[in-house]
Amino acid sequence: MSEKILNVDYESEMGQSYVDYSMSVITERALPDVRDGLKPVQRRILYSLDGLAGSDKPHRKCARIVGDTMGKYHPHGDSSIYEGLVNMAQNWKLPIPLVDPHGNFGAVDGSGAAAMRYTEARISKYTEDVCMKDLPFFKDQFIPNFDGTETEPTFLPFQVPNILVSGSTGIAVGMATNIPTHNLGEVIDATVAYLNDPEIQLEDLLALMPGPDFATGGIINATPEELYNVYATGLGKIKVRGKVEVRDIGYGRKSICVTELPYTMIGGTAKFLDTVAELVRNRELPAVVDIADRGDKNGECLCIDVKKGTSDEEIQNIINILYKKAALEDTFGVNINCINNGKPEVMGLKKILKVYTDFKYGLYDTKYRKLLAQQEEIREIKMGLLTAVDCIDLIIEILRGSTKADAILAMRLQKLIGLEINALKKELADAEKLIKKYTRLMESRDAMKQQMIDDMLEIKAKYAIPRRTQIHNYGTVVVKKAEVVATDVAVLLDRFYYIKVVDANVYEKNIDQITKDYRFAVKCQNLDRIAVFADNNQVYTIKVADIIKLQAKKNTSKKGGGSLIGRLADKGIQVFEFCNMNGDENILFMDCIEHFVTDKLLFVSKQGLAKVVDGSAFDTTRRAANASKVGDDIIYIGKISEGDFIIAQSENGYYIRVDAAEIPEKGKGAAGVKLINLEGDDVLESVFVGSTKDTFKVGDNEIIFTRVKPGKRGGKGSKLRF
Repeated sequence: MSEKILNVDYESEMGQSYVDYSMSVITERALPDVRDGLKPVQRRILYSLDGLAGSDKPHRKCARIVGDTMGKYHPHGDSSIYEGLVNMAQNWKLPIPLVDPHGNFGAVDGSGAAAMRYTEARISKYTEDVCMKDLPFFKDQFIPNFDGTETEPTFLPFQVPNILVSGSTGIAVGMATNIPTHNLGEVIDATVAYLNDPEIQLEDLLALMPGPDFATGGIINATPEELYNVYATGLGKIKVRGKVEVRDIGYGRKSICVTELPYTMIGGTAKFLDTVAELVRNRELPAVVDIADRGDKNGECLCIDVKKGTSDEEIQNIINILYKKAALEDTFGVNINCINNGKPEVMGLKKILKVYTDFKYGLYDTKYRKLLAQQEEIREIKMGLLTAVDCIDLIIEILRGSTKADAILAMRLQKLIGLEINALKKELADAEKLIKKYTRLMESRDAMKQQMIDDMLEIKAKYAIPRRTQIHNYGTVVVKKAEVVATDVAVLLDRFYYIKVVDANVYEKNIDQITKDYRFAVKCQNLDRIAVFADNNQVYTIKVADIIKLQAKKNTSKKGGGSLIGRLADKGIQVFEFCNMNGDENILFMDCIEHFVTDKLLFVSKQGLAKVVDGSAFDTTRRAANASKVGDDIIYIGKISEGDFIIAQSENGYYIRVDAAEIPEKGKGAAGVKLINLEGDDVLESVFVGSTKDTFKVGDNEIIFTRVKPGKRGGKGSKLRF
């Protein structure tokens, strides 16, 4: 049997397949439905729990719950199901958890839940009351599951806007959602206000529901305008910060205690403490003496102890540093992206309330239409039974020949006499009363609205909790920089390119040894900058303070902490940690920028070209910059002054002494002029700068400058006899 081969455009097929996959991820996994605020996996977990483990039943093994959910409704792997189950049970993520956990479900510090074979769960009483009790009214709206063997709900009938109460977070293909949690009581108040007046202004809604309410508490640092823009558009950024208390810990010492975490720090307390420790090592928090996690079962308490005598102003500055540099204040990006009518949509608060209340009217219409039909059936049965009492003898005669009078056949004869007749009359009256109520609800939208409001206010009275997250406009965090006192130091670079900073007194006392052992030694101040010139035509700028900071950090492993200023015996730090070198460069010159910025620098190439550049050309904030024309083979860089002479020595033994005044000043990117005329393959080997009284060394010979015959720049030079 031959098979038909179809020709398909590869690009078109791949594009359509990717779009189909993307929409599947967006609608079936990552984004919540605006009606019940649940992703499909969450909805399926709760539906499975409703059948397996009600709130009044024993907890069931999570492995059983996950298996039931995966086997019947969600064939996408057990890890995603268990993660969804755990998230709905963690009370530091949801102010009112949807799942009642039993066992180790992790902690706010980021430690994970135990394996599903060890943990247990059941549906929470809140979820059962607020959502599941009305689910039977919507069984006819269920859809087949993935293999057609079961049916499942496409929504759960939450009586409150769960998308606001429980929030949601997820990443789809090309889009994401990040909806904060809100206070149940405030959400109900806002929903009631919207039901009463759909034209209500957003400002009035925000007076009732001012902003997110996170389970971890903390503080929202935002202006009313910022919050208004978030809820008007469904997009925006808000600052969240931890709640801090300053406590006396005895002996005149105080501790900065983080008692409530910002929501963004969930799972990151260890990183926070590591960052604080790093700030201490970098001497940015010199008053801090101890860092500890003193949290207990009642909540987190991250403590930063400070030195005795630390002023309140210093403590507040430490707190500000924690806000700014340790993520104790962070940004929560709000993105209220949800599924509406099968499509993703970013919604503001009023649009959410409109869609939800329209959905709720539909729920109540279905519910009370079915309740009305049930009560009408009950009324018909009760009226028939009461009629039967009046002609019992005839009824018995009829029953002898019929098996279809089910209601009468199901009733004992004793119910048709005495007090049981009164009970039937009461049941009929109750049915009539409910029929009247349900009819009024079906016929009057105002009555239906009031029923919704009454039901939500009942939920509020039973389950609402006080707001945990404070909202306050503290503005931008301002960190007062500690004044750094200028001190005299010396920067030393040895022949192995290890650099370090020592005290100026150490430099003065050991100047002979330093001159002998180090290639460069620069006396400067701790606030200065060092310029390092290499033979790759680059100049590298290093802050002396950065060298001090890094060497102090490397010394913190020693008992008692590290000294800011190194010792002469210290090894130092490879200069490549501050400069983007590969290690093959030769460093030609190093000095303090503040020293040579008003001086002139001489550049001489291997080919005998020379130029003078103003030192200010290298006063830059860039960490690396061109020091000379690219391609120049520079062998010498150094300071030069008026009255100096330049002695150039070639490999073939030719020497020339040229007055520095003959070398013109040029830009750092310009070409040089000929200092000496080299013949053949001869190249310069050494350059010396000084006065006529100075000397230079060639091998073991020390030669005075005047031994070299003076000449004009560009001359051939002459050889010396030793």
